[in-house]
Amino acid sequence: MLFLIQAGSRLRNAVLRVREAVEAHPGRVATGVGGLLLLSSVSAFALVEYGPQPQLPAPSIVRQAVSIDVSTQVDALDSQPRVLYTTAFVANSDSAASLLRRLQVTDPTQLRQLARDGALQQLLRQRGTMVSAEVDSLGRLRQLQAVLPAAEGAHAKPVRGPDSPMQLRLLSIRARAGGGFADELRAQTAQPQIRMASGVVRTTLFAATDSAGVPDAVASQLVDLFGGEVDFRRDLHAGDHFTVAWRVYTADGHVLRVGRILAVQLSVDGRDRSAVWFDPPGHPQAAAYYAPDGNSLARTFLLSPLPYDRLTSGYGWRISPIFHKPEFHKGIDLAIPVGTPVRTIANGRVAYAGWGTGYGRYVKVVHPGGFATIYAHLSKFEVHVGETVKQGEVVALSGNTGWSTGPHLYFQFFVHGNPVNPLNIAHYTPHGTKLPPDLRASFLASTAPRTHLLALLPQPELASAARPALRG
Repeated sequence: MLFLIQAGSRLRNAVLRVREAVEAHPGRVATGVGGLLLLSSVSAFALVEYGPQPQLPAPSIVRQAVSIDVSTQVDALDSQPRVLYTTAFVANSDSAASLLRRLQVTDPTQLRQLARDGALQQLLRQRGTMVSAEVDSLGRLRQLQAVLPAAEGAHAKPVRGPDSPMQLRLLSIRARAGGGFADELRAQTAQPQIRMASGVVRTTLFAATDSAGVPDAVASQLVDLFGGEVDFRRDLHAGDHFTVAWRVYTADGHVLRVGRILAVQLSVDGRDRSAVWFDPPGHPQAAAYYAPDGNSLARTFLLSPLPYDRLTSGYGWRISPIFHKPEFHKGIDLAIPVGTPVRTIANGRVAYAGWGTGYGRYVKVVHPGGFATIYAHLSKFEVHVGETVKQGEVVALSGNTGWSTGPHLYFQFFVHGNPVNPLNIAHYTPHGTKLPPDLRASFLASTAPRTHLLALLPQPELASAARPALRG
């Protein structure tokens, strides 16, 4: 009995001590209880994870072969000719066959049929006209299209002035399903519009104009316009920029013809150049490009016969790549792909177009004032002896004939029979004449709005990097 009384007393004392501890340190007690519960849950989890597992049923896999026959579709795709879209310009010496072959038309039957096509023969008389074609993978023409001037007796040019509609004809030659061709020549009134763009040079001028959405015809005009004072081969650098406005003639939302540049600003190596077109009624002799101050931009010579090139051999002494000994190089070599149009740098007369030892195929043009030029290593002539040519006119296509180690143009410039360095042509190019005083008021009234249009056009983001030398 005494034992039970002593045990009860000790138990009561222990409970009192626990109560005092809980009241004195409630946080520690809660933490201890939580830890005990956590350990018990981990133990339970371990028991569940590693305890005996029920046996799952074995998976069943169903396999079913599916047969898809695509041979019919493949054969249909293989038999379907692919369509190639091509463009070419009518050259002075083109025949039906030569033009069609440049458009990738090679089917012999079609070439014979089209050689007798009246509409195509009419097209061949429109030198410089752009022709577009759809040709399949077998070299068969599907469709040919071109824009021609109005018929003789109609108004091929604007009736009341440059801002009036232009009468044109749309030529279409379509291949019939059963063979032969259907020709259509439809009159079309094209409305004039002004387009504008600006761009910055990163690599080449033509890459910059392409990025800005400027047609190649306008880019070529820009080169011709400033070709008497800017050497686009050597002077152009990354960061140079341009702003240009030009006229187009449209119908049904489509551009039928790209017109001339109306105004342009060109910045080359920090120097700005501007030009505007002025065509005063009743004074056709004064129609030309002028600087904003009224000075004509016309120059006697272009600085280069090519739109772009890479100088590979200059004027003067060198080691001949053919004979491997010193020789005096009386011209310059301009690397260019075979078939590139070669332009005469000034008005003149074709004195020779034929073969010469070393030169290969070459053209010689004599110019007023005792000047002459030679264009050598050509692949094709576009002019004949005795023909009068104008500045910028294509006289030949570049090639690799004669004593040549690769495709290039050999260009020579003569002054009174003596060869001089073609890179110094600018020294022989006088400035244009000033505008007649009685036309100055008309000039300012006509050209000022176009110059203001260029000023309103957002300027391109200019390259801030260092300006490297011109690319080749």
